[in-house]
Amino acid sequence: MRLNLLRMTLIIIILFTASGVQAESSVWAARSSRATVYLAGSVHMLRASDYPLPAEFFTAYQDSRKIVFEVPPGEMEGPEYMGKLLSEAIYNDGTTLKEHITSEAFAKAERFCRERNYPMAQYQFFKPTFFVMTLTVLEMNKIGADPQKGVDYFFKNKAMDDGKATGSLETMDQQISILASVDASVGSDQILQAIDELGQIEVMLGEHLAAWRNGDESKMEELYIKGLKRYPKLYQTLIVDRNNKWVRDIEGYLNGSGNTMVVVGAAHLAGTDSVINLLRKRGYKVIKLQK
Repeated sequence: MRLNLLRMTLIIIILFTASGVQAESSVWAARSSRATVYLAGSVHMLRASDYPLPAEFFTAYQDSRKIVFEVPPGEMEGPEYMGKLLSEAIYNDGTTLKEHITSEAFAKAERFCRERNYPMAQYQFFKPTFFVMTLTVLEMNKIGADPQKGVDYFFKNKAMDDGKATGSLETMDQQISILASVDASVGSDQILQAIDELGQIEVMLGEHLAAWRNGDESKMEELYIKGLKRYPKLYQTLIVDRNNKWVRDIEGYLNGSGNTMVVVGAAHLAGTDSVINLLRKRGYKVIKLQK
């Protein structure tokens, strides 16, 4: 079965990155007898037109003493992160992308970069997943999507400005390792398909953002989870293992003092193995905040 790499890349952006007010939301509240943990679904790349964020994000923020993110605030913007990511993203054996994919796939990739004035001379050193991720981010930039407009970036800055305590669910190294693990499933067919679909990036992003903003759980599961489940190892690595670890951390916040807002990629809040369902199985009441 072919892996749709562009869809996968968008899911990763949701995991790691619509206007109008709807009836639902992407913020949930998990409650114990001692504390509330707000689970806020994040998209890591947004456009200026996607602001202001829905009011329930600010309700959760204002009611929380601590704001927790996937990785420590500021780490992913620093030179250390970029250096470590680059070491995983490129071939370190002296080869280039051309030697790892078919001549047809490389020619198509080269032509795509030339037409858009992207520096293929630099990108040819990227492994397939990181190559397509780079092109996807560049194409998203063209429609105004930017990591510095993402939900997590917004609340990291706000928490620092307001002097709120912050925390994280995993380390920078863990997240880089997870991203690197995706590459084993990617080859020439996926690159050919992804380049064909990059022209639809605005429509595809809009579809993902609408599901996120509306808190449409069934649509989020369809877009974020259904495709991943076709690749059990990827699904286990990207979703199941991380969610199970995070739930243990979240339980610690529920058994502590003071409320906490946990900002994670929206894909972690969708499907049968979601953080929400795992908490419910442990006996916690989890409700969706209403607009």
